[in-house]
Amino acid sequence: MRKIYGTFLVLLFASCSNFLQEYSQDLSRVETYTDLDEVLLGDGYLPMGRIYTPNSSFRIENKYFQAVHYMSDELDVFSWDGYGDRLNIQEEMFGWHTWQKDVGQATEGNSRVDEDKDWNKAYHCINTCNMVLALIDEQKTENEREELEKMRIKGEATFLRGLYYFTLANLYGEPYSSTNLHKPAVPLKLSEVIEDKNYTTNTVKEVYDQVMEDLDLAEECLSVQEAPKNHPYRADITALYLLKSRVYLYMQNWKSAYEYAKKALEKKDGLLDLNALANNNGDVLTKSSVETIFSMGGHLLSTSIYNLRYYSYGALKNLPVYLISDDLVTAFEEGENDLRTRYYIVKEDSIGGGYEYTNYAPGWVFAKVKGWKNLGYKEVSDNFLFRTAEAYLNGAEAAALNGQEGEARALLQKLRDNRLVDSRPVSESGEELVSLIRKERQRELCLEGHRWFDLRRYMVREKFPYTKTIAHHYTKFNYDEPEYSLRYILEPNDPAYTLALPREVLEFRNTLGANHRPARSGSDYIPDIPEAEMSDAYWEGFEAGKEAGLYDLENDSNDGWNRRKSENPYDEDEDEDAYWDWRDGFEDGYEESY
Repeated sequence: MRKIYGTFLVLLFASCSNFLQEYSQDLSRVETYTDLDEVLLGDGYLPMGRIYTPNSSFRIENKYFQAVHYMSDELDVFSWDGYGDRLNIQEEMFGWHTWQKDVGQATEGNSRVDEDKDWNKAYHCINTCNMVLALIDEQKTENEREELEKMRIKGEATFLRGLYYFTLANLYGEPYSSTNLHKPAVPLKLSEVIEDKNYTTNTVKEVYDQVMEDLDLAEECLSVQEAPKNHPYRADITALYLLKSRVYLYMQNWKSAYEYAKKALEKKDGLLDLNALANNNGDVLTKSSVETIFSMGGHLLSTSIYNLRYYSYGALKNLPVYLISDDLVTAFEEGENDLRTRYYIVKEDSIGGGYEYTNYAPGWVFAKVKGWKNLGYKEVSDNFLFRTAEAYLNGAEAAALNGQEGEARALLQKLRDNRLVDSRPVSESGEELVSLIRKERQRELCLEGHRWFDLRRYMVREKFPYTKTIAHHYTKFNYDEPEYSLRYILEPNDPAYTLALPREVLEFRNTLGANHRPARSGSDYIPDIPEAEMSDAYWEGFEAGKEAGLYDLENDSNDGWNRRKSENPYDEDEDEDAYWDWRDGFEDGYEESY
């Protein structure tokens, strides 16, 4: 038996002395197939991410593949107040959110963030899969059960490698189409050993061919498994079927996309009936949901964009970092009849309570996973979550575009029956049917990592292509107060739908090409900040504060502040809201006059 001592050699495109950098892994020793299983679990799958607060400061652990959420048309910045952005997400994601040529550059050019974190992690995991695949066949087994375990490990490794290359190709390569097949995508690395050569980018076709080769082998290996291991955190045959349906959909192979969506649904077809839910206090996306097929990585998005909702000295601090965009809110055309406006996105009536805006106005926030309720690990991923709902949508789109409109309507009808209070019969045909499926996909899969990739592929779809103009905004805060705001526009068929390779990669390995993403500047923008209705108690306090401020200014004293603030006419025990409204109004009035 061959034994491995020493290090796992990992492909790392970074600013280091060698193209391939070695990672020490505790002198690991592979002796059996179970060792390779542990290696795959530890370094092939993405780790769970979390947001936590050591020493009262916010920290993010294992943050990967977040940019897709910020580039699409699903989120817009909360421009009223910067107090809620305790993780500095708006500044960190500026380059991605505003589609910059150099996504790591901050708005004022005075700082940078790493562009290659996702790239490095993906290739690290890919090379772990390469190593497992290089060694798995030579591991000895004692019986049929152990031989099936070997096949499972091999199937999971090829599934993961295919998934990573598919993701990289859709970030850094042109969307798959007959005109883009020979355009550059990303480098393919399939060997576990260091290769002393100048790497170049493989084409879109070459990467997709490799993805399908991996997924075909994964299907062969996983199809003989009787039950998934550690559901939903390890890949199984249902996940494989769903991933193949997705890849074929992107390749515009409608027949195969429909076939594999149906295969996935034959294995698992459950849908969560939103009509049967009693309330919206819990998370909709969970590991135990009847819809969950596979999940990898953490759910950092929910807490990143909305973590501040608590009472402080009687006042509500309710300050998201990003609100649900108008694009996404208006996509829910049926309003309250669509229960996803209660469980997927939620309208909060009392957004505000920060540095300047002491009262509140309505705003829409993300609610599939409630990031404001608690920190730490969430049950499912924000980007690599596979659900049966996607299988219904993949199958419906593929069937409609392949002329099987009856099958498309039936799949779409079943999904809508579980999402709407009153689900009318689906009767559309032709382009109207395809448009309805596209809108249902926008609504159903919102903020699960699909939308950016969907917008890319819609542009190049040969039948009923679709593209749109997207506007994003950025607000610079001075402490917590808005200082200025800018608007950025992504035009239809904009070349910025494809990311440039990370700056660190291009600087170190110039054989991989150049950054051809266009430069993009913003225009001045005045955010539409709703004016909240102030209570009578607030205005009473405001007038008292103005008088106190003027008195102190004229007499060069603090007597007005000390005397008048103690004259609050409301009792905190009897009317807490009015008591605090009066105090807030007093402080605002005093500041204005003094």
